[in-house]
Amino acid sequence: MNIQTNTALRDEASGLFSEYAKSEYDVIRLRAIQALTTIGASNSPALIEALLDDDEDVRQDAAQALGALGVKEAAPQLLENLIHDPCGEVKLACVTALAELKAEDAAPYLRTLVTGRGDEITWDEDELHQDEWDDWLDTQIAAIRALGQMADATAIEPIVMALMDEDGQELGDVACEALGRIGVPAVPTLGVFTQSSNRRLRHRALRTLATIGGAEAEGLLRKALNDKDGAVRLIAYEALMPNDPVLVEQALTDSVEEIRIAALNQSGFSEPELLDRMMRDPGAKVQMALIDRLDRSQPIADQEDLRWQVLDFLATGQQPEVSAQALGLLSALAPTLVADRLNALFSVESDDLKAERLQWAIVDALATSPLREAVEWLQRACRSPFRSVRLKAVASLALIVTDMDRPHVNQQQGRELLLSFALAPMPVAADKEETEEDATQNDIAALEDAGLDVSEGGENGPTSSLGAILGHDAIAAEMTQEAEEDTVQPLTPREQALLAKATRHPKRRRVALDDDAEALDRETRMSAIRLLGEIRGMQIMLAQITKDPESDTAQQAFAALGVSIVRNGLELGEAQLVDLITQGLSHTDSTLSLQALKLLQKADLPLQDALRGKLRAMVKTGDTAFRIDAMHVLTQWDGTPNVARSLLDDISAPVRQAAMRLLSVTAPDQAGAAIVPFLLANPEQRILTYVKDDAPAVMSIGRQLLTELRDEDHRAEWPVMISALADLLGEPSRAA
Repeated sequence: MNIQTNTALRDEASGLFSEYAKSEYDVIRLRAIQALTTIGASNSPALIEALLDDDEDVRQDAAQALGALGVKEAAPQLLENLIHDPCGEVKLACVTALAELKAEDAAPYLRTLVTGRGDEITWDEDELHQDEWDDWLDTQIAAIRALGQMADATAIEPIVMALMDEDGQELGDVACEALGRIGVPAVPTLGVFTQSSNRRLRHRALRTLATIGGAEAEGLLRKALNDKDGAVRLIAYEALMPNDPVLVEQALTDSVEEIRIAALNQSGFSEPELLDRMMRDPGAKVQMALIDRLDRSQPIADQEDLRWQVLDFLATGQQPEVSAQALGLLSALAPTLVADRLNALFSVESDDLKAERLQWAIVDALATSPLREAVEWLQRACRSPFRSVRLKAVASLALIVTDMDRPHVNQQQGRELLLSFALAPMPVAADKEETEEDATQNDIAALEDAGLDVSEGGENGPTSSLGAILGHDAIAAEMTQEAEEDTVQPLTPREQALLAKATRHPKRRRVALDDDAEALDRETRMSAIRLLGEIRGMQIMLAQITKDPESDTAQQAFAALGVSIVRNGLELGEAQLVDLITQGLSHTDSTLSLQALKLLQKADLPLQDALRGKLRAMVKTGDTAFRIDAMHVLTQWDGTPNVARSLLDDISAPVRQAAMRLLSVTAPDQAGAAIVPFLLANPEQRILTYVKDDAPAVMSIGRQLLTELRDEDHRAEWPVMISALADLLGEPSRAA
């Protein structure tokens, strides 16, 4: 847009907003003040005049605007409002505005507000009794922040008095924040706080001293190095170590692991030194931090490698998390040397929780391994009995395959593995074919393993389940004995409710799919299909999977195919893709049909006469999601915004909004004529959602809004129009 034209339009709007800031209607005055703020009209006298408005919301917004816009001329009136305006929200806005303006005349009153309501300051006592909330409490916090922002050293004493008030609110954080902004004059006070019995205040004061800096603050921090509280020492070490290498050595011997880790991060140790430290430091957190810092780009060739010796020692240690991380790194850097351990580990049953932790750590490390063997072990992990491990392994395969910077890893093998998982479920090993009777017995066994009595003898099913729900062995035993001695009674309504609640919230039992091999295989397959969409050259296979008889599988394939086309372009023949989409749109499963429609939108195909009629029917009778996607495709094919324009009055709000967005993109000239009626019909919408940087559209819409705002017949709609025009002409940060 031409700068002069833009300025002229903004000036005209500013004049109109200033006029409406004196309207007899409070909602129009309020919107006008907000609009002047949005367009940055700092020179408008209406903002200062609004501080005297009858409506407290208008006064509050005016105060906020004057502070945000930096109108220094407003300071006297803002101070007057702070003293005499009875509304607590207005006072709060004035405090913030005066701080932004650095109004020194306001400082004495702000210091007064830190410790009390002040005899010279007017308050609305009725409001206090009505709301049962003292507005001064909010004003006190704002005043402390304001004095800090103004760097008022005289405010240190009242801030300390407020903080020490036993009957007052918690002010430690805001007080330290303000003292930090006051800076060096506040250092002695913060030093006193470091000796407080309030642990949180001590920590906050030390962090504030670290930000202020200087010799006096450094002395207080050095004193804190001997504090018995490890968290205090950690703050001090973190502040001082970057400029004092001697402290790094001292921190390495501290009893708190977090301090030793912080020292290691400052140490600059070489890898041999890290390995030596790893052997000598017994802390699990320290050892894990050291493992994370080891070089993972160079494989371990043999057992003479120092890394092997240290990691092997840790992998066989007694700390589970350290052992898992160490074995994981060995698997990534020396899989041949730990092959026997890996084979044994990937042969365990699903009830071995320690094995799950180890397998997960191994897969996590294999994802970044520099060796070709990584894919082979990930293949084993994809058959793990643990759900978390399987999904992690499948995702790691996709990460390797799509990383063009890792040609040394067997990417082709990874692609083949993902494809094999996606094309069909993995076979479930079984000693014999399961009969219907076997399946029934397995279900019963599973219920019995869960602690439920499913023996014959009652029409109401599991009658001892209340004991399992309560999670109490004694109660369970007592109820079991009663069931054996007495006739089994039906569950009471309360017991049935407890049973239903336990089914919804199984908190006392580890519920997982790890024992369900079929469900695991299915989820693995779904994950593999989804990840195929990230890999180039897989569209033909995904097209095959879209024909799967299970609609969930076909849906996943349609979605993955859409991702692949967006990322890699169309690899299929156009006729083949159209045939797939046609079949999908005709499917009885609406979710699958929607995925086919989304695929059509992403494929960016030329006009397809055979599908056009179907899409037009969807626009008229389909569900919301169908109408939106069909509208996009038809607009692309027609080359006109007619479909979008026809849906601007749709009964569905998402459809109306999508139509307006599409119209603003495809025909900004027509959007200008449609946007004002649209906003009036959808007042919750923002004009910036639909009108971007198109200069002619902004000018056209702006002129139209100005015209409408001068039409008295549309006065009821002025509030919406005022906000829309302000957003259109305002700076993005203020409009937001």
